Amino acid sequence: MVSPASVVAAVSTVAAAALIAEVARLRARHRSHATDSRVFLYVTFEVKPANEAAFFAAFRPLLAASIKEAGCIKYQLTRGKEDAASTYVLLEEWSSEAALARHETMAHFTTHVPKMAASAKITVQKLFPVNVQSSLMAAP
Repeated sequence: MVSPASVVAAVSTVAAAALIAEVARLRARHRSHATDSRVFLYVTFEVKPANEAAFFAAFRPLLAASIKEAGCIKYQLTRGKEDAASTYVLLEEWSSEAALARHETMAHFTTHVPKMAASAKITVQKLFPVNVQSSLMAAP
């Protein structure tokens, strides 16, 4: 006959093994996120209404060339429904800071960004991935 204590011990061993496996899985996931080298740019353009045509004349070739670059994951111009007609946000995602640095030396960047700056106030925020799992993995 199986004793209740041996059943509890067996269940506890199985539960402990499952818990250990889950912690190992989370740690492996944490390590892979910790090496995430992507970089994001949130670029706001406040375009002077009289200069929208000039802004887009410079932006179109910049967009066309940038999306073809190695390391460019996303290059999307957006605007909110409630935003003023002349405020745009460019969402950029690059595979690494090195890819972004290369982008900033390209002829299409050095040629067209100054033209865009002449017709808009430009604000740039550089953002990096946050590993939310790391707080779960920290020792108590």
